[in-house]
Amino acid sequence: MNDNPSNLTHRAVSGMAWVAWGSAAIAVLKVAVLVLLTRLLSPADFGVVGAALVVIGFSLNFSQMGLGPALVQRPVLEPRHVSTAFFASTAFGILVTAIIWLAAPQISQFFRMDQLTPVVRALAMVFPIAGISTVAENLLQRELRFRFLANRDVLAYGLGYGLVGVVLALLGWGVWALVAAQLTQTIVRTGILLRAAPPLLRPRPTWASFVELMDYGAGQSATRMAVLLANQVDNLVVGRWLGAVALGLYSRAYQLMSVPTALLGDVLDRVLFPMMARVQDEPRRLATAYLQGTAFLALLTLPAGVVAAVLGPELIAVAFGPRWEAMVPP
Repeated sequence: MNDNPSNLTHRAVSGMAWVAWGSAAIAVLKVAVLVLLTRLLSPADFGVVGAALVVIGFSLNFSQMGLGPALVQRPVLEPRHVSTAFFASTAFGILVTAIIWLAAPQISQFFRMDQLTPVVRALAMVFPIAGISTVAENLLQRELRFRFLANRDVLAYGLGYGLVGVVLALLGWGVWALVAAQLTQTIVRTGILLRAAPPLLRPRPTWASFVELMDYGAGQSATRMAVLLANQVDNLVVGRWLGAVALGLYSRAYQLMSVPTALLGDVLDRVLFPMMARVQDEPRRLATAYLQGTAFLALLTLPAGVVAAVLGPELIAVAFGPRWEAMVPP
């Protein structure tokens, strides 16, 4: 594969364009679906699912153990690494599902939300489903197939939240509309990935291959866990001490505020990581790519944040209705 600077630059620009398309389409869908669902569901419904997703997010990172990024990062990837990563990620997914299922009552007690136990148990099914597709997704990233991944994301979110979530909310399913939407999105994503990159079951997984992958994956997983903790500790505090309604209001406000950063940050993260992995032995090119990506992100997100702060009160009043006015400070 040709990894000369001009070719990588071209592929990076092309990749950013496709990931940007996918992220932009999902951002538009998210805003549209958010407006619809906030009209159909209560803040408490969003709060219960928000509390569950805090736990699911932490556990999902643990269940994947950084194996996916390790596949992208490895300079030389052998079939034994791929098969080992598949079996390990699947096994971790099943193990974490069992742990979360058993711990669901204690999680419910921590958040003081009686209705949280069945929601956490239902959402725990994302671990084995996502686990069997972790390898496929990261192999496609390694191959720089950003167009395919972008279209996959749009289709999965559209079917999950745009179709299933909205329809079930209209039928009065309440919090279970959000649960079904999340599960549908995960199932669709996994099905598309496995069709594009079927699991490699041979050669048999080996302990040596697992250790080689975890040499990088453990650090990557720890880093992502730290980022998740920084991003979710506020939801833990709000959910634990202020309740489901407050968490529903807070999480929707935060989601709306973070759309620009999440949109652009996702584009850079998903494109630059596999690109930077290819030049990991060239510190100067690596540093240049990192600095340019950070500057580009700041250039676009700072003005967007100012606009959101200025127009926030009017936007909430018009789009979400009176039940959500508490999202805006008095």
